[in-house]
Amino acid sequence: MVQQLQALLPLPYYLTSFSALDRYFRRPYGQNLYVTVRGSLVDLARLHGELEYPGAEDWDAALPSGEGHIYYRCIEDSADFARFGFAVLDLLFDPRADTFYDRSDAYQLLRATDLPAGSSDNPATFWEAAVLSARYGYSIEGLETPPREALRTTPVDAQRRSLIDILCGSYAWKGLRRLMNHGAVEALWPELQPMNGTVHSKEEHPEGNVWQHSLETLRYRKANDLTLTMALLLHDAGKPYARKTRDRAFDKHAEIGARTAVSLLRRLKFSQQFIDDVAWLVRNHMLPGNLHRLPTYRSEKAMASPLFPLLLELYRCDLSSTYRGPDGYYRACKVYRSFLKHQSNPFRAADGKKLLKLYVE
Repeated sequence: MVQQLQALLPLPYYLTSFSALDRYFRRPYGQNLYVTVRGSLVDLARLHGELEYPGAEDWDAALPSGEGHIYYRCIEDSADFARFGFAVLDLLFDPRADTFYDRSDAYQLLRATDLPAGSSDNPATFWEAAVLSARYGYSIEGLETPPREALRTTPVDAQRRSLIDILCGSYAWKGLRRLMNHGAVEALWPELQPMNGTVHSKEEHPEGNVWQHSLETLRYRKANDLTLTMALLLHDAGKPYARKTRDRAFDKHAEIGARTAVSLLRRLKFSQQFIDDVAWLVRNHMLPGNLHRLPTYRSEKAMASPLFPLLLELYRCDLSSTYRGPDGYYRACKVYRSFLKHQSNPFRAADGKKLLKLYVE
């Protein structure tokens, strides 16, 4: 994504907002990149032919990049620099000069653990607080919650942008917890609200209800991958809607969760490929735990998918947040390695049986 900024070289530009903070803390840039350009929107349009107008609330234009965007704000002089709800977001980084500009004298706050509540005049400050918690671990107390009506009018593009920024954060569970506690989940994504009231068995899930369990899984990610994190958030979204049977507490919850994921992600305007990938992971998230019991002909199609390593990682994070321990994960990895080994062997079937013996005897 950063390479796309090379097209801006004729114009002075600065990394802004969360992107400037990512650079300051030396963290990977998120799926969204925020840029302030010294120049007009016409100047910017001459350099990029695929801009979207308007890009988003408070941004002049946006350039699609994967599931995220590069968001641009155009200014003519220093007096036009926008102010955010939190002083730390006023930080700028000039890549050419390799220099930071602290416009709000917020240097002392950057390394703090608690941030003072920002201005509550703009509802966008509420979303800024959630992202700051998710990406940098800040604690923010005293910020007023916007009225429920104001939350419900949050544009879909702004919802998607903020959700992506939160999920790609190292402390994603903090931002998501803030959204649930302050009513944003109920107002905007009501299909997820029942997760917070659906109780798990304490024997296997010490962390509490389905929502708390889903947030707990995020702590065990090895990378802040958007597809994986979205699947972790939604992998048990079907449990509140599943029937209890004699053998299962949440019958068919994976299939129900996949349908819930598709409905939510379509509403948030994610790409069809992203929706398909997340739905596949949610639908199959119970498979790795049963892999050792299944005949290869029933599991080989799933194991042949390029998404299967991500499914194993989802399973590892899911297990790590319970009492069950990692044994099931290592067992599933062993089966998968065996499948890969035999899959590439022209003399053996996918389950390891010798083909010559299989067809001759």
